Amino acid sequence: MKTSIRRIALPALLIAALACAAVAVAAPSSGTYKGKIEYQGYDVKFKVSGGKVTKFSARMLQDCGDGFETFTIAPKGGFKIEGNSVDAKRVDTYGKSKATVILKGKFSGSKFKGSVREYDFVPGSGIVCDTLKRKFTAKK
Repeated sequence: MKTSIRRIALPALLIAALACAAVAVAAPSSGTYKGKIEYQGYDVKFKVSGGKVTKFSARMLQDCGDGFETFTIAPKGGFKIEGNSVDAKRVDTYGKSKATVILKGKFSGSKFKGSVREYDFVPGSGIVCDTLKRKFTAKK
């Protein structure tokens, strides 16, 4: 009886392992990605290294309540890549201001398609600046 179970179990395990391997997602390739913010045309640039998006910078429009102005976001640190996706938030402090950057998107081959948003707040002043969620595509 044990012999027949082994003969059945081994091929079944092999098939299950091959199915899992086929579903595995290739990690995004390391390097520099560049793109443009949709409808604004401003530059986006970042690096992929060690499972993270690093050195992210984007020129964008932001609204601080009295009209739009251009602004460059460049958060400290990086954003973790899980599989081929990024869904992360960084909060950095500059003096009394807290800047929050949210990066979301997916890698497909040598392309990243997603969105970024930065908003900051100065406690006690009532000043809030926001870029709103802006879509972009970047290529390696």
